[in-house]
Amino acid sequence: MITITNVKKRYAGGRKGFWALDGVTLEIGDNEFVAITGKSGSGKSTLLNLIGTLDTVTSGNIVVDGKDISKFSGRKIAAYRNKTVGFVFQSFYLEPSYTVYDNVELPLVLAGYTGKKNRPRVEAALEAVGLGDRLKEKARNLSGGEQQRVAIARAIVNDPRYILADEPCGNLDSANSENIMRILANLHTGGKTVVMVTHDPEDAQKAERIVTMSDGKIVSDERRSKNP
Repeated sequence: MITITNVKKRYAGGRKGFWALDGVTLEIGDNEFVAITGKSGSGKSTLLNLIGTLDTVTSGNIVVDGKDISKFSGRKIAAYRNKTVGFVFQSFYLEPSYTVYDNVELPLVLAGYTGKKNRPRVEAALEAVGLGDRLKEKARNLSGGEQQRVAIARAIVNDPRYILADEPCGNLDSANSENIMRILANLHTGGKTVVMVTHDPEDAQKAERIVTMSDGKIVSDERRSKNP
């Protein structure tokens, strides 16, 4: 459960700065698939970054599974990012000179797991995104769609409860976008909570709930009966 209460985020800039978020309150239940949408500058990516502790709130609280992550620091933030949430970004952020296996294994290594015991988890994550046969391939040799699938495998290898996806199809063509959305829907069906930022109405329609933002505020919250 993610509970966001009266969250505000202010950035310095110009004479007075600006409010990227202005009193956002939102609750995301377990095993929901939520799309956060809105125009550029609406605050949707800022909100996702705060949930992921990639940024800090100016005021308000974000409570995840009963813990106020807006007060986390140091090791608590690192542990939260590594074990509780999995990130998927528009830019894949893979190490191009690493193999597919090494890229996916990285969160396990950062968590202190090394050696052959990692292999079953890496292989399972890659099988989940349809790349179980590409373990030894260099990341730089993959297509954009394949790189994003590797990024998703990396996001799920530690079995996080929450998948945070920021414009996961932003750099992909329609066929690859459809494939990525299918994978996210499958993760949701398998028990993950998926929170996805997107500007694409068609991608948003794949979620069971659509939260629309404008000028740092939530302006609508549409709950759908089920995924299409």
